[in-house]
Parts: sequence; C-alpha cells; structure tokens
Amino acid sequence: MFFLVGSRSATARSTVIATTPQPAGHACRIAVVGQDRAGLLLARTAVTAGHTVVGFDADPELIARLRAGRSPLGDDLVAMHETGRYHVTGDPDWLAECTVYLVTSPVPLRRGQPDLTPVLAAADTIGGHLRSQDLVVLESWVAPGTTRGVFQDALAARSSARYLLAFSPQRDRQLNGRAKLIGGVDRRSTLAASAFYRTMHDVVVACTTAEEAEAANLQAAAERHSA
Repeated sequence: MFFLVGSRSATARSTVIATTPQPAGHACRIAVVGQDRAGLLLARTAVTAGHTVVGFDADPELIARLRAGRSPLGDDLVAMHETGRYHVTGDPDWLAECTVYLVTSPVPLRRGQPDLTPVLAAADTIGGHLRSQDLVVLESWVAPGTTRGVFQDALAARSSARYLLAFSPQRDRQLNGRAKLIGGVDRRSTLAASAFYRTMHDVVVACTTAEEAEAANLQAAAERHSA
C-alpha cells in the first residue's frame, strides 16, 4: 500500500510516494556499472533488498581487490559475497541477463570541466545488452539534460530496444538518506523507476522530469561543498 502527497520541499513539482520498502518478491538481476564506493553502496542496498547484483567495472585491479574482499565496506563486502547474489566482474557478457542497469560511473574534472567519458563508456557497454522494458538509471553526478541528451544518444547508438530511462541522484541530503529521488525521461520510465526503488527505500520522490532530478542533484552537491 502507498499514498501520494504533494511535496513542499525544493522539489516542489515532485510527487512523494510514501511507503515502506516493498519486498523484492520478483527479485531483479541488476547490473551496477561502476564499483567504486558509490557503486558498492548501491550494490549493498540492492543485495540487502533481495536482488541479485552484477557489479561491473572496467578496472581489473579494482575487480581483483573486490574479489579478494578488500573494499571501503570492510566485512559488508564479505557478507555480500556470502549471499551468492553479488558477482563482481569486468566481463560485459555477465550483463546479458540483467533487467535493471544502474550507472554510477565517476565524472572526473578535466581542466575544470566534467569529463563524461566513463559515463558514455558505460552506456556503450550496456547498450548492446538492452531489451525492451529493461530499466536504465543514471546515478552519476551530471548536469541537467545529460540523461535525456548524450547519455540516451549513446544508448540509442547501440540499441533499438524500447527500454526505460531515468536519473536518480546517488544521495539527497534533503531526503535524509532514507528516500530516493528519481525522474524519468517519460512517464513510463518514472513509474518503472519508482516501482524498482520502492523495493529498497522507505520513500521515493518522483520528479516531473529527469532534468528536475539532475538539478536537485547539483543543488545537493553545491550545498555539500559550501557546508
């Protein structure tokens, strides 16, 4: 059961879907692309919710460390491995059976400008595996318009499937970490992303657009740096 209420926070046009996390009765096979700290935290949340996670990264040294149980998560990574539902790999063939793709690739600064090369490389990697109704969510730190723009273009260059696409910040201070902010490129994508994240979060805040969610992400980043 859930109910809808209008938000009066900074995301004024958003809809708050207040709910307890829904059991992952139909657990997904999820690809988390990018296995640095942000990707690992997301993978841990998904495994805890009952999903099976393929943790993909193109860095072989990072893959070796994670397979050996060495990470900022400490014993939590070992526990993830022990569930049998977390598999870390650099082999893109492991992505073939996934139905949800979460991209947490880093966005480094090059001469003061964000370098989207890792994000677009992730889109190229997963694009070849997408099927209709698969869900792709970008969680990297990007400017408004990126999800619907160059990221979607990169996916479309590799796939003609009718996939679903949304953006979700890695975290949002205003939502106290227990909620999840999401925004799709269309209504179907927003609904699909909301349904998925409800398996892992107490509250999901559905923005009107992907751009609104991206803007909220940058606002949270600015507040973090000014704090």
